[in-house]
Amino acid sequence: RLCVTLNTVPPVLQESMKIALQHGDRPLQALCLLNFADIHRCRNDVDKALPRYESSMCIMTEIGNRLGQTQVYLGVGKCWLQQKELDKALDALQRAQELSEALGTKLCSLKVHCLSEGIYRSKESQEELREQVVKFLQCVEELELYCGMCGESIGERNQQLQALPCSHIFHLQCLQNNGSKGCPKCRRSSMKPGFV
Repeated sequence: RLCVTLNTVPPVLQESMKIALQHGDRPLQALCLLNFADIHRCRNDVDKALPRYESSMCIMTEIGNRLGQTQVYLGVGKCWLQQKELDKALDALQRAQELSEALGTKLCSLKVHCLSEGIYRSKESQEELREQVVKFLQCVEELELYCGMCGESIGERNQQLQALPCSHIFHLQCLQNNGSKGCPKCRRSSMKPGFV
């Protein structure tokens, strides 16, 4: 969390990994490997990312961290997407989806549907594309990831958001235009809002 750029992350992660190895902290080792893999993927170095994902997956499986396994599969899917290996990407995303459904992690499901939608769009597979769009929108609805005022999905465009103390999130501009001091959704008083 203290790191700002990808270039400053490895020394911090290396120190965390060193501590994890010294203390035999397998969960921390798995997370460090996952983060190293994500960094290499973001740097478009898939050849370094995939082995780290594999190592992280081995530890995640060993310790029974199924949420971590889901994150590994998402990362692997993104690697295959970068390599234009769409079928391999879909396979990894399918595994991530199975785990996220079993765990009930809707945010992971949302990510899977979003990535799958892009793949099916590029493959011009209309039926599968339609299915992924519907599932994506269902996840958005279930997670309430839409502005309670204008009804638009949150995160589709680069807009400032504002979280109210009641935890409801709105577009900042919608709240400013509303003029009321209460939450438009639950009508609670909105003292000290926080920016997202």
